[in-house]
Amino acid sequence: MRNNPEQVRALHARKTDTNNVCYLPMNNNKGRKMEDLLSMTAPEYDNRYKNPCFYETCKTDETKTRFRCLPYFHLLGVDKCGSTDLFLRLLEHPHILGNDGSLNKETMWWSWRRYGLWLSRYQHQRESFGDYLNYFDGAAANISSNKDFKLVTGDGTPMDFWDFSGWKNIKQNHRLNHPRILTPHLMHHMNPKVKLIIIVRDPTYRLYSDYMFLKLGQTRTSKGFHDAVQFSITFLKFCIKRRTLESCLYDRKHIAMYKARIHVGVYAVYLKEWLKVFSKEQILVLKTEDYAENIKGTLKQIFKFLQLEELPELDLDRIVKIEKAHKTTLKTKQGPMHKRTKDLLNKFYKPYNEDLAHLLNDSRFLWDT
Repeated sequence: MRNNPEQVRALHARKTDTNNVCYLPMNNNKGRKMEDLLSMTAPEYDNRYKNPCFYETCKTDETKTRFRCLPYFHLLGVDKCGSTDLFLRLLEHPHILGNDGSLNKETMWWSWRRYGLWLSRYQHQRESFGDYLNYFDGAAANISSNKDFKLVTGDGTPMDFWDFSGWKNIKQNHRLNHPRILTPHLMHHMNPKVKLIIIVRDPTYRLYSDYMFLKLGQTRTSKGFHDAVQFSITFLKFCIKRRTLESCLYDRKHIAMYKARIHVGVYAVYLKEWLKVFSKEQILVLKTEDYAENIKGTLKQIFKFLQLEELPELDLDRIVKIEKAHKTTLKTKQGPMHKRTKDLLNKFYKPYNEDLAHLLNDSRFLWDT
């Protein structure tokens, strides 16, 4: 199912030869200007294919078309919750294809590249919707050549679930103090039937793993983590005395000041935004802890949700035995977080965990906080 060398060379040729690049008629800025996605006409998908794919008219020659695809599903996150390990195992299903982003998983487009954003304060060149489609060119080549129309592709960018900090760049939000339109609205406009998978972990332990994994200049020790948590919680509490919680969490300059990314674990706030736009039937929320205990059962659950063929038990057993991806080794070396830090974080996250459990009608998401 992977691209062979000839396909890869052809793919790179299409990307670098601008004379052969097709852009949607309303999308000819080649990634330099901020696009108004909601004013763009959504693609007309070819319903023969399980995956949302369409034929794009070439900008340079309207007599020619190019086969393009968007993701059938998004693994929306969350960071340090096992999304990379899960996505790589999903790719073992013969009908699931990766993309041409990082790790064959992450395009980083909806939350970052579209706005010219990158981690923390760093900037990146803006990318257009056409650029986003390019990440799925390899998958599109396989989908178009497969005659049973069963192949699908996905996007596994973990920031897409929670990072709405580019909202001020969206045209419909101009001059507003609070956003009317966020990533879920834009994604739904272009891909209304997409399926969304979210995997979340006890936010206290997620934060410790996140802190040890990222290299943002902190003192990455248990003591340094405690100090970072204290500062970040105090900083957020000061913000929400003057503003709404959402305006603090969606403010890029504000969250860049955190010394530990406590905001990522406030899952309920972000999930509410997705549920405003997508039906509950389109969203599958998983617990990292359940996945770790029962990889096979979780994979079966996901394949059923994605309406993909069941795999034989022998194939599932083989997938389960694949070595775990993206372990945070420094966390192991530093040992567990201090009890006082754990207690502080459990107290901070408790109301948000309760809100999440209520949203999902599932007490497992309380994590005993």
